[in-house]
Amino acid sequence: MSEFQSLRTKLPDHITQGDVKKILRAIMSDDAPWDWFARARIPFPFAVRILRELQSGGYIRYEGDTTKLTERGSALANELRVSGAPNLTDPGCAGSGVIWEPLREAYEKFLPIYDARPRGENPELDQGSMTPESFFRRLAIMVHMGDLQGNRIVNLGDDDMASIAIALTGLAESITVLEIDERICEYISKIARDNQLPITVRAQDLTKHLPRELVGTFDTYVCDPPETEAGLLLWAEKGLALLQAGDAHAGYFGATVLEASLSKWARWQKRLLNHHEIAFTHILPPFTEYVPWPDEKPIADIPALSTLAGRPWYRFAFYRLETLPTFQPAADFEAELSQVFYFDEEGYYEAWK
Repeated sequence: MSEFQSLRTKLPDHITQGDVKKILRAIMSDDAPWDWFARARIPFPFAVRILRELQSGGYIRYEGDTTKLTERGSALANELRVSGAPNLTDPGCAGSGVIWEPLREAYEKFLPIYDARPRGENPELDQGSMTPESFFRRLAIMVHMGDLQGNRIVNLGDDDMASIAIALTGLAESITVLEIDERICEYISKIARDNQLPITVRAQDLTKHLPRELVGTFDTYVCDPPETEAGLLLWAEKGLALLQAGDAHAGYFGATVLEASLSKWARWQKRLLNHHEIAFTHILPPFTEYVPWPDEKPIADIPALSTLAGRPWYRFAFYRLETLPTFQPAADFEAELSQVFYFDEEGYYEAWK
């Protein structure tokens, strides 16, 4: 029996040979264990399960803060033809391909507003905030693509305070926020009043029908949906219901591989492309970093992960879609609010079960 065949007997069917290769490559490429997950680009609980089996099977060993392949691990890597890969990402752009220095003035105004935002994120609503630098990289892409200038923007959920950052650039005609959390609604409304920003905030549960007068009226939508298939499609298709008919309107959303396998990505891509007259123009690398969640825990039985990273490690890719000339706003719909929108077997919290 080969090394991989032996390891395969310890792993559940949904974890593939490709997943194992990606984790091995990450270990061989990076000395910072919490960065393995951005490197591997597979769901976090899949990665943790593989690491546990590599550890218990004697494929890896720990030398202080360093993780090494054992002789058996090297044999597995050779069998699967895996080797390390250098990190060739430009640290200045973090893989986004843009610089955001021209937005520095807006960024400096944004920081104290962001720091004073409501905290106590609600895990039941999958709340969390990306770092300010990450969002300004996103902003640079939106500006470069012409999706803010003179446009009507809608944010579907806004615990990142993205609407404020957009407004502070002075480029958008207007920004509308649809948000379920009353604390966030009140905070953004106050900031908009105090700073005379063109932001309108509306309390909205996205599982309910959208305000009729908003459907089909926006140029650009922005959201960071939950990572379940149902959750991402709810947010993305509600965004498509809000865009105007015709071409050259844009939608932006974040998506991880830390909580969504490529099989899941393929299913939602097919759904969106088969049901709406759109094209994906960008699927950008995971340059969006998230502030650590308050409920993050070390993984005590894996020494390399037995202490928290102490810095952002959870990362999002960034999607951009654009409407085609035949595009019509998506049909609005209602859905029953349930945990199916927030939790599934690929969620990062599964790693601690």
